[in-house]
Amino acid sequence: MRKFAAASVAAFGLSTLWSGAASAQATYNVVAGHEVRVLWAYSLNPDCSSLGQVVVRVTQPPQHGRVTIRNSRSFPNFASSNSHSVCNTRRVPGVEGYYRPASGYAGPDSVSFDVIYPSGNYQQSAANIQVR
Repeated sequence: MRKFAAASVAAFGLSTLWSGAASAQATYNVVAGHEVRVLWAYSLNPDCSSLGQVVVRVTQPPQHGRVTIRNSRSFPNFASSNSHSVCNTRRVPGVEGYYRPASGYAGPDSVSFDVIYPSGNYQQSAANIQVR
């Protein structure tokens, strides 16, 4: 089990506090020899500043590849009706998870994460991956 703490920013939340991760369960396609982002988590104040650290734990590692967790700065994707949508034009700090398939592998794989926000809330996130 990997544990990673990072400075963060961004999207889904409570009153004045917003935290978020890429969808709770999603399917990704990747070509052998390449990597794909399967997690993007952040926690933001209303002014788009970081609310604090987001902790990502790999709860089920992939069987046919590897996951790399790293700090990053990327654009959030708030709905235009969301008061945080102004943040969509700024790169904000967060934590990303990237999947890279094992050399020569083609077929299905998956990885699961626990994402823990500075507020104490957490979200489970799973990525189903199809390697071609």
